[in-house]
Amino acid sequence: MSLRIVTPYISDAATLSSSDFVATLPVQNLQVEGRGRVARTVNATGNKTILGNFAGLSIISALVLYRTNFTSQATWRLELYSGANQTGIKVYDSGTGSALPAIGWGEFQWGLLPWGGSVFTGWGSAFSTMWFDPIGALSFRLTIADAANPAGYLEMKRLLMGNYFEPLVNVEYGLNLQWQDNSTQFRTQGNSIRTDNMALFRVLQGRLPALTQGERATFMEMTRQVALRTEVFMSVFPTVGGSLERDHAMLGKFTSMPNVLHSEFSSYKSDLTFEEV
Repeated sequence: MSLRIVTPYISDAATLSSSDFVATLPVQNLQVEGRGRVARTVNATGNKTILGNFAGLSIISALVLYRTNFTSQATWRLELYSGANQTGIKVYDSGTGSALPAIGWGEFQWGLLPWGGSVFTGWGSAFSTMWFDPIGALSFRLTIADAANPAGYLEMKRLLMGNYFEPLVNVEYGLNLQWQDNSTQFRTQGNSIRTDNMALFRVLQGRLPALTQGERATFMEMTRQVALRTEVFMSVFPTVGGSLERDHAMLGKFTSMPNVLHSEFSSYKSDLTFEEV
């Protein structure tokens, strides 16, 4: 598998509806960029359903729910339909599956991590990804369940549905990933160091080393559309699972416009600088 970038978000132009969400934190907040406004269900019991009508026939191959409070017991199911309002032929059904990947055997630390916990244990928020072959649809039903959620409700920040871009060759060695902390430090009169805490975010820098002519054209058009203005979901190791996929997948923005270098005959390189939102 190679890096996947999901954009544009067909779900942002969709008409969403659900009776399971608080009136002041409605399901439509899932279409708003930034961290500010979230969508929250009335409670955690039973199945929670999000219904959506796309603006027109849409090609979809990815679903992301970002910044959720889901536990390792959460499940989800996506159904896509050929007609509006969940009618016509059901063209895709993911079936009910775990919404969060479990901690892998090589990563589990006995006595430190809960048995059956997810790779997001201790993170404060999580995200769920679903990848599938591209398919055309006019509407969808997303069903989520997490009855044991200790918060007593389900919360999520962004619903992202669209088609993903995946070059044949993944990012080259030298990929740089780090946590960034914009907290400010100062010393008191007693010479102690105090910190004004800010939220952490991730920064990813790397290079796509071998874009084909067709990939170059798609990539250039994609970056023209999103520029530095629009949120993009990027996963460097999609479907790999565990902490490797978790650490290298994020919703963010390009902090400098990607360049495209014509390095060899019919082969192109591009440098990426990306920050989590």
